[in-house]
Amino acid sequence: MTANRFTVPAASIFAFAFILATAGTGAPKAWAAPLPEPIAFGQEPWEIPPGEFNEIQRHGFHDGVEGARKDYGNRRQPDVNNREEYRNPDLPPELREPYRAAFRRGYDQAASHLWGTPPPPPPVPVRGDWDAWGMRGLENDAERQGYREGAEEAREDFRDHRRPDPDDHHEFRNPPVPPQMVGEYREGFMRGYEVATSQLSGEPAWEGRESPDHWVAPDRFTEMQRCGFQEGVEGARKDFGNHRRPDVANRDEYRDPHMPEQFWHEYREGFRRGYEMAASQLWGGM
Repeated sequence: MTANRFTVPAASIFAFAFILATAGTGAPKAWAAPLPEPIAFGQEPWEIPPGEFNEIQRHGFHDGVEGARKDYGNRRQPDVNNREEYRNPDLPPELREPYRAAFRRGYDQAASHLWGTPPPPPPVPVRGDWDAWGMRGLENDAERQGYREGAEEAREDFRDHRRPDPDDHHEFRNPPVPPQMVGEYREGFMRGYEVATSQLSGEPAWEGRESPDHWVAPDRFTEMQRCGFQEGVEGARKDFGNHRRPDVANRDEYRDPHMPEQFWHEYREGFRRGYEMAASQLWGGM
């Protein structure tokens, strides 16, 4: 499929070039928050991207608004997934997800005014301690890339009210990395997915937890999820004690739970949460 290019305004070329020059393949970099964008003549306040957006996010937001306008003018139903520039932006890999997330927000914002759909929810504040804790022990670019993309997929699942399951995602099943890095990517993806799901669900930050001996599953978990949570913590401890890599999919009890199949999803969700919380502490240092 040929990627659909979006046009970068001339005034932003230098800023965009700076982003490309500074975007590396290592740990994610902190973006400097730009000044609030002034309201242009004839522009509605809702068309202005959030002030904390960086340059590529602002482009995504504007393109999302414009994409919604085109769909509305062509009498299409509002669906951001029908926009080629959202599905497959012609950007370097490290810039695609920030662009897509901002595009979706701009599209949803415009759709709420054009079609009268519900407005997008307020942005979830990003707390540095979540990522600082969750990324502990992730040592290479593939793991960190997986972490970032897993977190973004969890946010999209949450926004779309989908059942949380990282195994459902194409990126997890077919990682966009060289074959020898597939395992590392999946480890990071699983961790990022669980960290973001915890944050979006309103759970306490992982960084505030003490020894796993005192951890309890979230109050909202069912009895089966609680069982999985405790066994996930124990599974991570066994892998750490046996000097194995932290990979929840390598645990027999996760792959093939010894219980009726109708309980597998709940058990696995709890198991993943307990395992990844313990892994982020054990392999990242106490």
